[in-house]
Amino acid sequence: MIIYIISDEKKGHLSQTRGLASALLERAVQKAPNAPHAVHEISVVGKTWFSKFLYKGKDLDLPRPDLILCAGHSTHLAAISLSRHLRCPRIVCMKPSLPARMFDLCIIPRHDIPEGKTPADNVFLTNGAINNIKPQPQVTKTDTLILIGGPSKEFDWDAEHVLNQLTTIVRHCSNNIVLTTSRRTPKDFVQDVTAACPSVRVEPVEQTGPTWVADHLACAREVWVTQDSVSMVYESLSSGAPVGVIEMPRKRSKKKKDTVSRVARGLNMLTAEGEVCTFTAWAKEHKIPQSGNVLDEAGRTADYILQKFPKLLH
Repeated sequence: MIIYIISDEKKGHLSQTRGLASALLERAVQKAPNAPHAVHEISVVGKTWFSKFLYKGKDLDLPRPDLILCAGHSTHLAAISLSRHLRCPRIVCMKPSLPARMFDLCIIPRHDIPEGKTPADNVFLTNGAINNIKPQPQVTKTDTLILIGGPSKEFDWDAEHVLNQLTTIVRHCSNNIVLTTSRRTPKDFVQDVTAACPSVRVEPVEQTGPTWVADHLACAREVWVTQDSVSMVYESLSSGAPVGVIEMPRKRSKKKKDTVSRVARGLNMLTAEGEVCTFTAWAKEHKIPQSGNVLDEAGRTADYILQKFPKLLH
């Protein structure tokens, strides 16, 4: 199976398409070991709207693809144009900005679909965005990993509120504790958490590499994630570790009707289903319950795609 990924070079979007492509190739190799299998990433960064609309890949020297994947609004036009020219299915890994019917399949997180709305026939719903994190059972689990976000469109930042939760978690934790920040974390928070929790090993995001989170998730006995970092919640669940959520104040909606945001809706679903544990719930027994499920949305989606498009393996 030959897969093209149309890329905007954004880390989050590449995590989705690479994760799905990897799962597809893993299955393709098992079912057709003698066939050629490869993934090729094609960047559309710098291309104009018009050039994407007419894109036919004449600049490429690659084998003809069986499937085209894309994620990111700026990749849609190029993916559609190229797939029409090369006559292969096109799949978008997000809720598209263009009509869903323009794609053969749309892979959309279920929290992006408004309550009561029935998805179209060419929509496959996932638990959060697909990622490339997998459980690593052969790795010894020794750490409590803490992933700190920051102010976002949907949550305010309250350093004192976060620190109060962290100090309580640290006080009741016997594991090695490793904490990292994100690019949204206020700069003075590293100094604050170091002073409040001296036993915690703090590695600011500026000192980490591209595989830092994946490497540390592999060693995590449990993970805590701030409420704003929804992608980190789903990546943590994909690692197989129990996941706790550090609570943050939600911003007030400017609309007359205070509707639940898509991020809050997704976290509410996970909490109700017992997939994650809020700090408030944890504080009652000081234990994160182990979920009975390990998220493998890349694998589940790959199985669906191969069932829906059986010709991909021929």
